[in-house]
Amino acid sequence: MTAQVNILLALKKQYKELTGEEFVPAQQQSKKPDTARKTTEKSSAAETAKTIEAAASDADVKCVKEQIEAQGQKVREMKSTGAAKVT
Repeated sequence: MTAQVNILLALKKQYKELTGEEFVPAQQQSKKPDTARKTTEKSSAAETAKTIEAAASDADVKCVKEQIEAQGQKVREMKSTGAAKVT
């Protein structure tokens, strides 16, 4: 199971490199509370996001996101069946 988790972590790292943000599953995005930020932080973050978005194509991000979701499902299934951890 450890190998499957490592694959998932590598995919999440790739997603972060492409987008500049941590991967958040769709069901958790709607549960995230809105937090107020300072105006300077918002504009700085927005500028950074625009730069990163320009560098990463939507297709690449979508592909990695789909791979993360599929790998996450594999890990959840393995955990639910009580698969042994391999170190």
